[in-house]
Amino acid sequence: MRQQMVLGTFIFGLSRNFAYHNLMRGADGGWQSVDAATGKPISSQTGQGLQTLKITGKSMYTTAMDRLDELRALQALRVPVPLVDGIGRNWGLWQIITVSETQSNVIDDGTAMVVDWFIDLLEFANA
Repeated sequence: MRQQMVLGTFIFGLSRNFAYHNLMRGADGGWQSVDAATGKPISSQTGQGLQTLKITGKSMYTTAMDRLDELRALQALRVPVPLVDGIGRNWGLWQIITVSETQSNVIDDGTAMVVDWFIDLLEFANA
């Protein structure tokens, strides 16, 4: 089975009708500027910050709603989970910070025909 990414036990990919469209990764280098009264600010290294990931996608019908419920259940465990990409690279442990969705074209039984969604992850570095 092909997959884009596995977050804990959750699989992102076309095989589950829940593929992501964008992955945005951020890293903080730990540099801070301290104002100086007599010149330019002084750069100071305070230690590298945690990485962030935002994964976004668009899915359809009850499948999307069910997959988001699966992600929320994983989030509710309140434990860091491993993230592994489709080529087998281990990205380490991540915290699920946000699971959000926007439902549109909702039909009379409450099923969303289109669901735009995103999840925010924060690197877990206590280990």
